[in-house]
Amino acid sequence: MSAAPPFPIEALPPVMRAAIEALEEHVQAPRSLCAHSVLSAAMLVCQGLADIKVEGLPAPVPLSLFMLAIAVSGERKSACDTLALRAVADEEARLRLEHAEEDRRFKAAWAAFEAEKKKIERDTKIDRAERESRLLALREPVPPVTPIIRAEEPNLEGLINLLRVGRASVGIFTSEAGQFLGGHGMGPEARTRTVTGLSKLWDNGSAQRVRAADAQTFVGRRVGISLAAQPRVASTFVGDELANDQGIVGRFLVMFPESTIGFRVFRATNPSEDQRLIAFQDQCRRCLEVGLPIREGARNELAPPVLDLAPDAWTLFRQFGQSIEDENSPGKAWRPVSSAAGKIAENVARIAGILTLFAAPDVAHPSRINGPARSLDAMVSAETMAAACAIGMFYLREALRITGHAILDPETRAQNDLAEWLADPKAWGIGKLISPTLIQQFAPKHLRGDAGTVHRRVEALVRFGWLEPAGKQEIGGKRFKETYRIVGEAG
Repeated sequence: MSAAPPFPIEALPPVMRAAIEALEEHVQAPRSLCAHSVLSAAMLVCQGLADIKVEGLPAPVPLSLFMLAIAVSGERKSACDTLALRAVADEEARLRLEHAEEDRRFKAAWAAFEAEKKKIERDTKIDRAERESRLLALREPVPPVTPIIRAEEPNLEGLINLLRVGRASVGIFTSEAGQFLGGHGMGPEARTRTVTGLSKLWDNGSAQRVRAADAQTFVGRRVGISLAAQPRVASTFVGDELANDQGIVGRFLVMFPESTIGFRVFRATNPSEDQRLIAFQDQCRRCLEVGLPIREGARNELAPPVLDLAPDAWTLFRQFGQSIEDENSPGKAWRPVSSAAGKIAENVARIAGILTLFAAPDVAHPSRINGPARSLDAMVSAETMAAACAIGMFYLREALRITGHAILDPETRAQNDLAEWLADPKAWGIGKLISPTLIQQFAPKHLRGDAGTVHRRVEALVRFGWLEPAGKQEIGGKRFKETYRIVGEAG
């Protein structure tokens, strides 16, 4: 695989750029992984504050991002997220304390409601009309909102249930990407439901919950996703035909950083006193303090204001989008990642909105909302749009780089793994003979498969020059009708 492109941190606002450098210093994770965590944290605290309006799209779109980091175990993404999301963790702790008191009051109110309801139902001195009138006059107490801002729900059903009882804006931050994305062990129906549900949440913040007894539709929700997956899990998702056909893969911003494992230094560090991280966390708190724009009369449904692009920002955005479109036709640069290229302009608009609100969250205050269109009096600047375009280009280049590698094709990856195993002197080694039967018997478990699969992989390695047909030969004192000599890369 070619080297990963550098994340353009110089395009970010100073407080975000400094936080990335601090994470890189303290965690010793890859710089792009640190940037991924910082951007996802900014997204989480801003996504519920406003939508972004882009000419050419039928309606303003959410600021939510779906982000996937492909990294081997031990790359320290969780440590990056922990530091980047400290302000969110503090806010959740505060909300839990409030929730405990609100829940106590709710239970008392519910007991009083039930007692009054039973009293009316049992009153024999009133007729049906009076009883119905009194029951209608009762108001069921509303339970407090679940105090969760970020969750680790491993499946769509858990996420939708959280949207039913929880905040209107939440984030899914988990390393269990395989479970969440409907990977191993899930049937086609469950995968279809997961892919469709995630696509709707990204598109417009809506979700549907269908049960045997009832069906519920939720609107005005925002869900940001930041997943970490090991290469094998990522290849299953990104190479999934259904996920690609329905466009969910293209909605994700995917990256695969150069590993720092083996190059880190054991040393003392104190990130809790690093002023760069403190400044970033303080800015996250300012975003959280603005409060969510809840629709009047609702408990957890957003009525977000709209953030517009300044004229010069729109010009820059249009040029960026057109340049991507021009290179997305057959045979052109972005065609191998057509799905990602088709969504990157919208992702860029979302990133521009996030950068704008994160730098100045007060612009989303209710007092700054104007008229029936609910427009904010601030706009995305050309400078911010240029930064968002640079970040979008980073992720699009990453998508192309990863697509060119076996990680996105499980079968190609299996062929590479088989070639490496055959060339390994601890297994067989260059110059030795091998047969498909021996591969089925002794190869790593994930490479054995059935006879047809093994033969197809052997034929592929013959075409690539890794193996040469050797006809009938004796290997280890046993005669085989079909054998191959391991040539390796030299062939």
